[in-house]
Amino acid sequence: MRRDKRIAGRSTVVLAVIDDEETRRRFASLLIGHGYKIHLTNATLALRLLKIRRFDLLLVEGLTPSTESLQFCRQVRAISDIAIVLIVDRHGDSIVVEGLNAGADACVLRVGEEDATLARMRSLLRRASSASAGVEDARILVFDGWRIDPGKRTLHDPVGLERTLTAGEFDILLALARNPGRVLSREQLLDATKFGLAGPSERSIDVHVRRLRRKIEPVPDDPIYVKTVRLGGYLLAHIVKIE
Repeated sequence: MRRDKRIAGRSTVVLAVIDDEETRRRFASLLIGHGYKIHLTNATLALRLLKIRRFDLLLVEGLTPSTESLQFCRQVRAISDIAIVLIVDRHGDSIVVEGLNAGADACVLRVGEEDATLARMRSLLRRASSASAGVEDARILVFDGWRIDPGKRTLHDPVGLERTLTAGEFDILLALARNPGRVLSREQLLDATKFGLAGPSERSIDVHVRRLRRKIEPVPDDPIYVKTVRLGGYLLAHIVKIE
C-alpha cells in the first residue's frame, strides 16, 4: 500500500469533523493507511484548534439537507485559509455547489472513489507544499493596486489590506493574472487548480469565479476585472505588472 510523502519533513496532519461513525471509521482507515495523521474532533473544538495549531487539510462531512456543515465552512473560512474538503453523497447533490459557495475547495464521495479522494487531497497538499517552498514563480503581480504574492499565496487590496481567498479562488486569480487579456477556458482553469475542485465538472469554476468576484470587484454583478467571455471562459481585463 502506498504511503504518501511527508510535507517538509513532517507528517501530514488532517483535521476531520465527521459525525457519522461509519464515515469516520472509513476515512480514518483510508488516511492512516496512506501515511497521514488524522485528528478527529467536533466543529466547536475544530474552530479553536485552527487558531492555535497547524493542520494541512480540513475534512468536513456534508449532509443533505444541512446548514450546519455549510455554516461551519463559513466560520472556518473567516479565520483560516486551510484547504477544506467536503464529504458528500453524490457529485450532483446541491450541497456540492452550496459547499463551494460556503468556502470549501473540493468535494469527495462518502463511499467509493478512494483513489480519486486521495488524488484530490494529494494535489491540494502538493500545492500548499510547493507554495511554501517557493517552487513556483514567486514574482509579485500587480493590477490596479491589487497585489498577488504567489510565494506567500496572499492577495492585498489597493489600500494594503489582505483579502482571504480559498485555494481554488487564489489559483484561478493567479492563472488569470499570469495571462492578462487572454481568455482561459473553464477546462484550463480547472487544470490550473490541480485538484479538480468539486470533481469532474467545469461548473465548479463558475462557482469559484462568482465567489472571487464578491471579494475583489466593486460591483460583483458588473465585473471590471474578471470578465466572462461567452462560449469561451474568463479573462482578467486589466494590465498586470510584474515586480
